[in-house]
Amino acid sequence: MIFHFTIFFWTVIFFLGLEGIAMNPVVPSWGWYFFSTTPLLIISLLASKKVTGQYIGVFLPSVLALVIPLLLLLIDHFTQRQIFIVLSAGMYYFSLLGMYRLHHAREDKTAKSFLYAAAMAAIFFFYSGTYGFYLNFTFPLWGMMFLYFIGTSFISYETFVGVERVGKARMLLYSVILGFIMGEGAWVMSFWPFGYLTAGVIALLFFFLLWDIALDGLREKLSLRKTVWRFFFFLVLLTLLLLSTPWRILV
Repeated sequence: MIFHFTIFFWTVIFFLGLEGIAMNPVVPSWGWYFFSTTPLLIISLLASKKVTGQYIGVFLPSVLALVIPLLLLLIDHFTQRQIFIVLSAGMYYFSLLGMYRLHHAREDKTAKSFLYAAAMAAIFFFYSGTYGFYLNFTFPLWGMMFLYFIGTSFISYETFVGVERVGKARMLLYSVILGFIMGEGAWVMSFWPFGYLTAGVIALLFFFLLWDIALDGLREKLSLRKTVWRFFFFLVLLTLLLLSTPWRILV
């Protein structure tokens, strides 16, 4: 079952919240960010409790609530904002749907696919939004590194929770390792001559490579041949991306 009325209801409320942010004047300040994200966080908290009966899975919808306003801040064109809001609401729906189905059936592969897709979208929004905020506003590099570490760790853990017969301590360890690597990657990104969207895509590709390897490790299906092919595929995608993207001139 893909359609669920309760999830759709909370997604519509989230969508209307994003529309309210987009329709009002955008003021790049901490006050604007606080008043924009707080209602979305409350919606996510209530939706998670209503859908799963607990607050444990609230982190993934909360990440979307925290980073989408940042990206709206960086999008000037009205039509592009509307397209982005619709796509964001769709990912929000699938994050709640994945949580709901996993709550009732821990081995539901379709639910895991929904959750993984929402997690990849959330992590892309997170990387792009945080890096864009770092580039355009006065924000310390250590702050971006810390946010990359925290965001990557929590999102990774939430996607690993659905892996069968694996202890929480091991999932937490893998999640922290991924967070540490991407936190260090944020420092490397500060030297890149790219815009926030290109940087977000590169960070997403690298995260997905590491996450996929970690997932196979948790499932005890990791092989050297498969890992080598992953790195090769990553390098091909990275080369195509770097050849097609504009470079910022750092002065």
